[in-house]
Amino acid sequence: MATVDFNRIWKRYGDVEAVRDVSLNCPQGEMLALLGPSGCGKSSILKMVAGVEEVSEGEITFDGKPVSHLQPGARNITMVFEDYALYPHMTAAENIAFPLKVRGVPKREAAKRIEGLIEMLALGDARDQRVSGLSGGAQQRISIGRALVRDPELVLFDEPLSHLDGDQKVQLRSEIKRLQQTANLTSILVTHDQSEAIAMADRVAVMNNGVLQQVGSPHDLYETPGNLFVANFIGEPPMNLYEVTIQQTGERVILQHGGLAIDFDAGLLSGAVSALTSNTATIGIRPEDVMVMTGHGTAQATHGNAAAWVKARVDYIEPRGDSDVLTLKTDAGAVVVAEVDGPSEFAIGDAAEISVAAGKVHFFSTETGNALGRMGGAA
Repeated sequence: MATVDFNRIWKRYGDVEAVRDVSLNCPQGEMLALLGPSGCGKSSILKMVAGVEEVSEGEITFDGKPVSHLQPGARNITMVFEDYALYPHMTAAENIAFPLKVRGVPKREAAKRIEGLIEMLALGDARDQRVSGLSGGAQQRISIGRALVRDPELVLFDEPLSHLDGDQKVQLRSEIKRLQQTANLTSILVTHDQSEAIAMADRVAVMNNGVLQQVGSPHDLYETPGNLFVANFIGEPPMNLYEVTIQQTGERVILQHGGLAIDFDAGLLSGAVSALTSNTATIGIRPEDVMVMTGHGTAQATHGNAAAWVKARVDYIEPRGDSDVLTLKTDAGAVVVAEVDGPSEFAIGDAAEISVAAGKVHFFSTETGNALGRMGGAA
């Protein structure tokens, strides 16, 4: 398995820049996910590393050796597709064996590799069955086995779970991760599904409009998003985002959004306020970081490192089993999404009060969208 580097790569289709000046590293044995919406450039990167598309500018290297000039067959890579791409008239074992048969690998060596993968992928019961009669999850495991039997330098996963139902997705993504770690596979996953990327990848590279937005561990992307796009794209439900003006009055700092005033003790945000270059910013609050309590007619006092409580009313409830997602509307008309333990006792129309800890408020530049940090309090 190889270490893969993307060194300032571009992909142009005429005047369209599908990939713009992307530099990335995928160390040996790591799974790197390319995550983003449709048209963000992730598939173009996959095609360039596979050799299906030419690199317009820049270089891709395996263990420091340039590969952009090599034909796909000379790169020793393999792909796992979303539609499995199996031979339906063949058995599971025959599909896995096919790449070795084409390359003339001796039967004894081929049999050893095939049986090892069948055991690793728990395909013993399906070994001699035609793949056309197997479940989608079994077919995708066979597709993975066929990819790995060649002992490739790099495995490319192209939306590998898109055709599976919910239960199969959860099961197979854990199996792929276990296999990747056990076999120490260098692999790149392309997906638009953040749950898939977060569950399977060691690091995630978030793309938008051909530009690399941020790369890091799933935890880093969630806790310290580098800009507004990443903040809004990572996390479900999405982060609450508000453009605010910042006012400091005596011992209070007020983040004003329309008629909504988020009121903190000045000591909690003094460092953040002094670091800002203007009195405006965009703040982000994760739904699970919004504290909600039943309303009692009067706002509660500030609580520890939290903002003063704000009156609101429950506008909508989405039950999710172990949690409820509440959409609340404040008396000032601002909409706030909160995620609370479920099943909760809230009902639509209930009076409520909401607050947030200072350490849970993310600040972004409204002009550039870049993160300014998560300010004050305990993170």
